[in-house]
Amino acid sequence: TLTLRTRNLGDAQVEIAVEDTGCGMPMEVQARALEPFFTTKAIGKGTGLGLSMVYGMVTAHQGHMEIRSEPGKGTQVTLRLPASSSRKASPEAAPEDPKASPLQRREVLLVDDDDLVRASLEDILADLGHATSPVASGEEALRRLQEGYRPDLVILDMNMPGLGGAETLPRLRSCRPEVPILIVTGRVDQTVLDLVAGDAQVTLLPKPFGKKELSAYIQGLAASPECG
Repeated sequence: TLTLRTRNLGDAQVEIAVEDTGCGMPMEVQARALEPFFTTKAIGKGTGLGLSMVYGMVTAHQGHMEIRSEPGKGTQVTLRLPASSSRKASPEAAPEDPKASPLQRREVLLVDDDDLVRASLEDILADLGHATSPVASGEEALRRLQEGYRPDLVILDMNMPGLGGAETLPRLRSCRPEVPILIVTGRVDQTVLDLVAGDAQVTLLPKPFGKKELSAYIQGLAASPECG
């Protein structure tokens, strides 16, 4: 049973509570529930992005989010948001950092068949100041490269229909041999390890990961490579 409740709070806030009568979460799962890509569901059954996306939207609106759960007793998620009458003027955009290097901005080819994963990573990359070209398959990524697109970085999922990551990777490499490729996957098997070990320009970032880990990887890249 799913129950939704709303109410006005006395301090110019509104509250939205979503409660279920499901199996609940133990403390160790609750502690990670807001992490991007963290899920207890089987592979292919969940992305681990639902709660993290909700948390991001609530935080962006200067709100608060609280999770209460107990095994066998269900889960309640409470959102508290500013009422519209108390909305503050949007802050002025921060001036650009004059010390920022143009090399810090990357053109990223994002290859993932999951709509939610692509949307989430696109938002993270935009927040980090990078431009993203999202595609849903290896075939589409290869087509973009053949049309002349020259990314500074490729983020490649492994488990996709069609070519999949393992078959897309060598084709990407033949088109753009110098471009760094970041493999992101929640299932690290020997195939993935062999792909990483066989190419110094290929790096593995296991799911789940967050903005901090992705930012650290991109900042560690050398100057944008030129492809022959």
